Amino acid sequence: MADAQEQIYENEGNGLDETCCGRAIFCHPVIRNIPVNHAISSCLGEAITWSSILWLLTCLSILTVAFGTLYFLIGPSMTPGGSLFGLFWLIVSSYALGWSLAYIPYLNIPPVFGMLLAGMIFSGTGIYDIHEEIGAGTTGKIRTICLTFIMIRAGLQLTTTAIRRHPYFLLCLALIPCTVEFFTVGLACKFILDYPWHWAFLTGTIVACMSPVVTVNCILALADKGYGEDRGMATLLCTAASIDDVHIVSLFSVCYSFVFTDKDDHGLSSYIPRGVRDLLIGLAVGLVLGVIFTFLPHRNTKYVTWYRVVSLVLGCLMCTIGASKLAVTGGGYLATVSMSFIAARGWKLLSGVTFDVTPLRLVIHFIWHFMQPVLVGVIGAEIDFTLWSPERFGLHVLCIILGLAARSACAILATYRTPFTMKERVFVAFAWLPKGTLQAALAPMALEEARRTDDENEISIAIDVVRISVVAIVFLAPLGAVIMMVSGPLLLNRLEEDEIHRHRQLSFLRWTSLQPVHNNRQRNSSIRRQS
Repeated sequence: MADAQEQIYENEGNGLDETCCGRAIFCHPVIRNIPVNHAISSCLGEAITWSSILWLLTCLSILTVAFGTLYFLIGPSMTPGGSLFGLFWLIVSSYALGWSLAYIPYLNIPPVFGMLLAGMIFSGTGIYDIHEEIGAGTTGKIRTICLTFIMIRAGLQLTTTAIRRHPYFLLCLALIPCTVEFFTVGLACKFILDYPWHWAFLTGTIVACMSPVVTVNCILALADKGYGEDRGMATLLCTAASIDDVHIVSLFSVCYSFVFTDKDDHGLSSYIPRGVRDLLIGLAVGLVLGVIFTFLPHRNTKYVTWYRVVSLVLGCLMCTIGASKLAVTGGGYLATVSMSFIAARGWKLLSGVTFDVTPLRLVIHFIWHFMQPVLVGVIGAEIDFTLWSPERFGLHVLCIILGLAARSACAILATYRTPFTMKERVFVAFAWLPKGTLQAALAPMALEEARRTDDENEISIAIDVVRISVVAIVFLAPLGAVIMMVSGPLLLNRLEEDEIHRHRQLSFLRWTSLQPVHNNRQRNSSIRRQS
């Protein structure tokens, strides 16, 4: 007890209080002086502390208040049997299972796997039928909103510094592997699954998408431990992953337009390929809004960061939701990426070295933290296993494996004649394996559009496309994350803590001096020659 009391005084001197409620004198001293960062019991291990219990109680209290608020606001729909009661608990279960599996030590399971699994459990056990309760239109709007935040994160993740220093490497790594996988999966779907050509290549664009969430999170987790910091691996791969997603969404837009072409449209715009038209419209709208948000609000405005976040999010949602209403296939998502990138770049140019995009990324990441279980849980609840034959499942796996083999080989070849060692090139190939969020968003879009046509053949193909996407998520989301986290320490060099600090400090000094690294080296070499 005396040791705990001394700890209180020490923490008070540092402005910290690590006790349960040290200043609440009305509580019993035993409860008041519990160190929240200490393990509850040696039998449970060091990971489970009193802080974990308090965090769990916090989540339960927020959940109770949220349910009560929705019940009093909506009414009977939030009671058992109501249309929104099942959706509420589907989202809660997706969040809980996803992050519970993610916190299991040494497995490195991404949250998207548990979230999808929760939705599949709701659907497979008959607890909740999402089609009867909320309908396809509502689920389509949910997917559109969630995918918007994925594209905002991709746009903010792009950095011109990495592109200027390694343009050839980034473009090759971002464009070649996914394009080759797109063609490989498309041909496999045509000759193995017997899809029509346009549906085969649409499936290729969906399966070829890598998961930016899983890949970036694993890369940053390894970078925090010092792995790959000597090569700047985190910055390079995060930028390449964002370019990869933009490229494949562009291909999806073009292929989507060929599958769902309006044959009755004979206007002037019908003479321009629909996908190309939508790309141009999306880029133009994103450019205009990005430039507007660069100057509005003014950089000296109070709370400018929050105004920028609100403007960017509302502008992107307007583009994606408006594009879905106007039947512009993927233009809204391209407008989102270009708007985010141009606005962030403009803010940096106007503010100089004082601007930091990190607060914007953190806000969008916080929003996505709660949007992800909504998206993935709804996708899992839409899956019907009753008509899924084992033979078809094996063919789906074969198509995915062929695409991954082509993608991995091209990822290794794309890093040829670069400073990376062979081990680092193999790790880059592993980093390009995970699938997840984009498959969960794009495949149901095709199914929703196919249902509008009332063509039974196209609906059956679209359902099969959703199934192959689910196979890719279930296997490659956890497997890709595990492979990256296990192979990273084996294939990448590790910097010590002091070297990491010195490396980042030098990078910051070079950035603030606005002098690229190679220019400094050239200047130093010229000085030596003159001397």
